[in-house]
Amino acid sequence: MEKETEIEEDEIIASIKRLIRETAPEGEKLGPDDAKFEALIAKQLSTIKITKENIDPGVLAELESKTVRLELPTGGVVNVPRAGTVPSFYKIIDDLMVGNNVYLYGEAGTGKTTLAENIAAAIQREYITINCNQWTSPINIIGGQTIEGYSEGALIKAWQEGKMLILDELPKLDSNTAGLLNDALAKSDRPKGATIFNGKGDAIKKHKNFCCIASGNTTGKGTSQRYNGNNKQDLSLLDRFSGSFYEIGFNKELERSLLHKVVFDICDRIRDEIMRVSADEIMTLRTMLQVNKIYHLEMKRELGLISKVPQGKTLIDALGSYFGVMNRDKADLLKVNVNFDLFKNTYRDRGIFMSELNSSRDPDLNKVNSRKAGK
Repeated sequence: MEKETEIEEDEIIASIKRLIRETAPEGEKLGPDDAKFEALIAKQLSTIKITKENIDPGVLAELESKTVRLELPTGGVVNVPRAGTVPSFYKIIDDLMVGNNVYLYGEAGTGKTTLAENIAAAIQREYITINCNQWTSPINIIGGQTIEGYSEGALIKAWQEGKMLILDELPKLDSNTAGLLNDALAKSDRPKGATIFNGKGDAIKKHKNFCCIASGNTTGKGTSQRYNGNNKQDLSLLDRFSGSFYEIGFNKELERSLLHKVVFDICDRIRDEIMRVSADEIMTLRTMLQVNKIYHLEMKRELGLISKVPQGKTLIDALGSYFGVMNRDKADLLKVNVNFDLFKNTYRDRGIFMSELNSSRDPDLNKVNSRKAGK
């Protein structure tokens, strides 16, 4: 006779067994080794739906950072990191594959330029960027003479070499200078061999892989109180992007995967309040990431993983610097509306630090768990 062993059951399986025993037909006994018992457990488990809300934030961030395999319309397959966090990612690629010019617009700090660069990587194109501003000249776009001789323009290089042209902050261009883009952007969907002219008047043939993405805080259809460096662009230029305008908003899903929960929560509340009451302030992902690095440093010091320093910078210091360059009345109002004083007095709880620790990938932070296990 085999020696009986005690089988430890997790809470879910134990609950399912109790449920099955209570609901089994009268007179029918189900034991741990009964095939019917196992079939009923499988049936019960099949009804459980796992959603994102059920998954640990650390595991979710890990899953979302995994590479997505993308099959292009050309038949090629490429690996794309974080593609699933951008709703318009595949639509933008479809536009580019059929020769449409793409225009990304939205608030500062929403990742428009980074998105353009990631799409270039996804479709395996090198890119050339024109950082548009009031000083951008025809030389920068189509080429021309400089004190060092002739310099080829970025548009011409991208056109001839089959690269993606990124027009970063397009509305900041003087509208007359921007008009130099019209001829090329009207021919983006034509096969290789379509020609435009460079600064020397030479005819330059189009490479089949040329494509273009422009970005801006506005659509280029008017000036903006919030972004007063943006100019109204000629409708003939904007028509080159017609049907392929994409509003890029703040990507909270991506932000959550990049930030500690404490940092995301307070920065998100501040940003929501700013968007409600102020036209001349902004909370960007760039700011959030900078604040996050300070919080991470503070957390490691508080947990004893690195040495403390007198008056080292804290999360509150970082946010205080952010508020410090605002109008004082506006900053005070924002602080009241986001309960900043309450946050300031509660965020340093060690339990919160330990919660952040459990979802952190920092190898030093994981030493705390090892320490606790060794006690």
